[in-house]
Amino acid sequence: MKSMSNRQVRIPGPREHDVAEHCRKFGIGPAEEKKLKKLLGSRAPLHEIQANAPPRQPKWR
Repeated sequence: MKSMSNRQVRIPGPREHDVAEHCRKFGIGPAEEKKLKKLLGSRAPLHEIQANAPPRQPKWR
């Protein structure tokens, strides 16, 4: 009988994200982007960016 390893491999994504790219993607203005860069730097973990970013604008139908 063969021994079979049943371990799953997790490939982690990038730990730090570009603050400017996040602001561009979510429509955050240049003044707010400047505040985030001053607070977090140019690269930061996603949860830090999301916690300090302004609330998203609602999508009107």
